[in-house]
Amino acid sequence: MANPKLEFYRFTVTSKEGQRKTFRQFAIDELGAKKSDSNDDIFKHCFKHFVKELEAKHSKDEKKKKTITIVSKNNPYLSKKPTLMTNKKIIAGVINGGPYDKDAIVSDIADKEANEKLGRNKSVLLPYFIMLYLPPEHFEGIFAVHSHSREDSISKIFKGYVAKLFQGKKHDLPEPVAFCPKAFQNEFRQGATIQSMAFSNTYVGDMHEKSPFKANLSQFKIEIIATPQDKSVPISKASEFLDFLKTNVFKWDKSGETKLSGFPEKKFTVKNSVTGNKKIFEWNSKDNEFVPAIYLKDKGITFHNDVPDFEELKKYCIKIFEEIVLREIRPDLNVTKIN
Repeated sequence: MANPKLEFYRFTVTSKEGQRKTFRQFAIDELGAKKSDSNDDIFKHCFKHFVKELEAKHSKDEKKKKTITIVSKNNPYLSKKPTLMTNKKIIAGVINGGPYDKDAIVSDIADKEANEKLGRNKSVLLPYFIMLYLPPEHFEGIFAVHSHSREDSISKIFKGYVAKLFQGKKHDLPEPVAFCPKAFQNEFRQGATIQSMAFSNTYVGDMHEKSPFKANLSQFKIEIIATPQDKSVPISKASEFLDFLKTNVFKWDKSGETKLSGFPEKKFTVKNSVTGNKKIFEWNSKDNEFVPAIYLKDKGITFHNDVPDFEELKKYCIKIFEEIVLREIRPDLNVTKIN
């Protein structure tokens, strides 16, 4: 069952020396902006930097076998592609994304014989809403990305794309971390119990094979799932549960071992005892807490075949960003309500 959601991430621009740098400084150092440029001009430099590769080609994640892009031909969502909200320093709109490298067949339901092989170099694209906040005078950016379901998602490839955008000759690769406002966390906290915690990591083994099939076996994902026997452990004990588990070691070959704390992906499966609903939360190592996604089906947004009304989604995303997210992350700002 599709369960569309919206996820927020935050990231910091840093120099090679580890110092925090503003988006203005990044634009001057890496994008050819001038020191005399206004904040609006700096923001426009960042926007052009963001859309350049997406409009020119597919941005690929070879591990996930997914691409993101902005398709100009036969794209029913082209009119909703990302645009600037210069006064708010927000980029928002719809991009295209999906899997490739599949031996799939495209078939006409009305005519079984009218089919063709898709080909491994073809990508099956769906529309996804994204939003970025890039304040020229500040060092921290925020972005949101929508998913149709757990399978139909571009969260990881988009997260990597944004990170690479703000890496340069003078700047380190940022590490976006998941973020969810306390208000949305509290919606699920009451009565929630821990069902399991999963640690995931991708490894590349020392396997040299000419066969593409066997060579692919050298890249594999390890997932370790810890399930408490007591199903009544509250979500408030999540940090203690993680601390108990993370010193355990996984040894995957003779060359070394990895503590579970070193696994990049840590996710809780949590059940709400009142509603019976189960959800999966990422663990935010920066803030040391679980991060629930914002599920959209009960947020007053219209859906057609599980595709949201993107204008409604845009208004909803910017509203909660300004009224809730930004106030929590940037208390130094005097945030006014969007009209």
